[in-house]
Amino acid sequence: MKKSGFSLVEIIVVTAIMGIVMLIFSPMIDAFMGAQDRLYNQSKVDSRLNEVVEFIKRDVRNARSNSSLGGEPVGVFDVSDNLLLSGKDDDVAYGQKAIIYTTDLEGNTKYIQYAVDGNTLKLNSTDSFIKDVGSTVVLSNIKEGQFKYQDKILLFYFKIDVPDRLKGKVRNEVRDVGITRINLQ
Repeated sequence: MKKSGFSLVEIIVVTAIMGIVMLIFSPMIDAFMGAQDRLYNQSKVDSRLNEVVEFIKRDVRNARSNSSLGGEPVGVFDVSDNLLLSGKDDDVAYGQKAIIYTTDLEGNTKYIQYAVDGNTLKLNSTDSFIKDVGSTVVLSNIKEGQFKYQDKILLFYFKIDVPDRLKGKVRNEVRDVGITRINLQ
């Protein structure tokens, strides 16, 4: 009489072969999962930073000259809210706040302020000149942030804090330039 099924030896051999195959492929699977995690987190960081960069660049492009900002379309302030129209170089302003003068579609005056307040970048939009910290958080987990203004060009730099497991594995900083429309005319 013939018995159907697998013998104990056959099952042990197949299990051993499967174990060896899993040992060979486990580092590749782990590397793939790590790469997928880095790509996902990098796209999240890039998306958020690019969104903020586009907000700032749009506002700077729409800026108009204003007497409250010393005749400039953009004013950069330090932490103590003093306008810095001359910094380390001639006519260069460095600081953690940028106030942009513009108008809305109806032609009404509008001041847009971006301010690095602790570990957040805040946005405030009002119809009068203010130097208060913004109210809407547009970027959080900021490690460093600075604005530099010279010759109607606003340079801004943000570095955000990322989890320890991603340090050195994802790009977590952005340095970009907003050029005023006044400069382009």
